Amino acid sequence: MAEGKGAKEQLVNALIGLTAKQPYEKLTVQQISQAASVNRQNFYYHFKDKRALLRYTYYQKGLNYLLSAELTIRNWEESVLQMLRRMQEYHSFYLNTVQAEPEVLSKEFIALAKPLFVRLFEDVDQEGELSATDKDFYARFLAYGCGGILTDWLLGDAKEQPIAVAAQLFRFAKDIEFFAYRLYETDQD
Repeated sequence: MAEGKGAKEQLVNALIGLTAKQPYEKLTVQQISQAASVNRQNFYYHFKDKRALLRYTYYQKGLNYLLSAELTIRNWEESVLQMLRRMQEYHSFYLNTVQAEPEVLSKEFIALAKPLFVRLFEDVDQEGELSATDKDFYARFLAYGCGGILTDWLLGDAKEQPIAVAAQLFRFAKDIEFFAYRLYETDQD
């Protein structure tokens, strides 16, 4: 029997392998456990349910690149690129699971992206013109938008190269910063 981190990794690999053969929504905890050579009790020791394993797998195979405390809107392009490459590598898994439960990936991505956008607005708003409520709303809006782009990319067979998507997202963030600065300068005149 697998234990600890080894069991979790086996469960991740089992989930990925099984989603290559059948739809995620039809998978059972029993099937995943058997494929991982882990008993159900051990599965539930590590994960509350199949959805918790899915969230964990998303982090292990992509979202982990957005976890660094040093990650900012200025240096996130490389991390986003690595995330997209990893997602493209595991595209059949992502496609299968996002088709079944799109809100799981979306929710996790938004939770990671929103603080990055808050930091962007804090960096841009040197004069303190934006309220905390405005920064939160703008950051949420942009995180949802980027999450939608990510979902569309995955559902569109991840045809666009990760470098192109990462560059577009990075340019978008830089453009926000540029136009926010221009608006501030215009207000000062």
